Amino acid sequence: MRSKVTAGNGRDDARGPTGAVDLDRLRSLTCIKWTHYPPDVIPAWVADMDLPPAPVTVEAVRALAERGDFGYNMAALRCLPDAFVEWERHRHGWEPDARCVRPFCDVMQAVVAALWLGTEPGDGVVLLTPTYPPFFNIVTASGRRVVDCPLDPDGWRLDPDRLASVVDDGTRVILFCNPHNPTGRAFDAAELTAIASVAERRDLLVISDEIWGDLTHPGAVHVPFPLVSEDAARRTITVSAASKAFNVAGLHCAVAHLGDAAVRKKLNDLPPHVLGAVGTPGAEATLAAWTRGEPWLDATREYLTEARDHVARRIAADLPGVRFAVPQATYLAWLDMRELALDSDPAAFLLDNARVALSSGKDFGVHGEGFVRLNMATSIDVLDEIIDRMAAALA
Repeated sequence: MRSKVTAGNGRDDARGPTGAVDLDRLRSLTCIKWTHYPPDVIPAWVADMDLPPAPVTVEAVRALAERGDFGYNMAALRCLPDAFVEWERHRHGWEPDARCVRPFCDVMQAVVAALWLGTEPGDGVVLLTPTYPPFFNIVTASGRRVVDCPLDPDGWRLDPDRLASVVDDGTRVILFCNPHNPTGRAFDAAELTAIASVAERRDLLVISDEIWGDLTHPGAVHVPFPLVSEDAARRTITVSAASKAFNVAGLHCAVAHLGDAAVRKKLNDLPPHVLGAVGTPGAEATLAAWTRGEPWLDATREYLTEARDHVARRIAADLPGVRFAVPQATYLAWLDMRELALDSDPAAFLLDNARVALSSGKDFGVHGEGFVRLNMATSIDVLDEIIDRMAAALA
């Protein structure tokens, strides 16, 4: 096992499109990923990339600061709906109605607002599990109830019959990640059509979190949910952001396409300022990403696919008993460690014995117990150190 990961060591093609992942730089960051655990722990949990953000986003924020342009500033914010429409049209073949696009401070703010305004206490919310942990929290904290629809663990596909069977008379919403977090599935047309069919038949609101839509791997296609049918477009709140693809989550900027007219009206009728406003740096960075960031994104996706494939090879060779369904999207590895029959949660075991911090599968619901989620968006060297440490601890 390697004793230390050094800053920027490794071959050039392992460094990503923007230069080496510098461990000294990462240790100097104040973000939660690199400050939550002691220095001897390698963090690979929260979904931030270790790659530096796209230069166009940095330049946009730097130019704002150099101008001293910190007054009330709506210039970039006003451009975001049209920029989002053009980005979706160009990248994914969907042309949203710009009049229905509204900026939000982040994706979860939009999801919570749609859930709060589109449902009543006690209403059921379908989650495709395992799923993003905050989904459970926002459903229960708002007085709604989780309606569990587990994906098939063999490939993490949606079972249309299971989805139809879990929807009861009190169910009002289907809330899901498209592509899926943590499994990395890019749902295909048949699965999305099944969701749309159930939603239409039972008159359900759909909230589609598409924050990972720009991070598919070769052979996979992201299909925005409103493209499935005219009815799907009319009943769906589609939420997205540049935050995952361009590594700018801390700038807090997102958009939602409010396809559901009732939710759209309720949002427009809210008192002014109740949802706050997007900060100018976030709007500037997002606008730069969606208008000038495509070359960087394409190079980054190529690197993330290389990292994914490297992790798959290392796990197959060096982590016997760990199962890995190679993701079609995201930079997340959903690792099945149930066969190892560890006495504790695998994430806790690895933190204690390998000094590696991964996300605990149980945070993603009961169907995540025995799993861990590994963030692969770092250098090949760091990934090798993580897997070396895991192998030594499991041995």
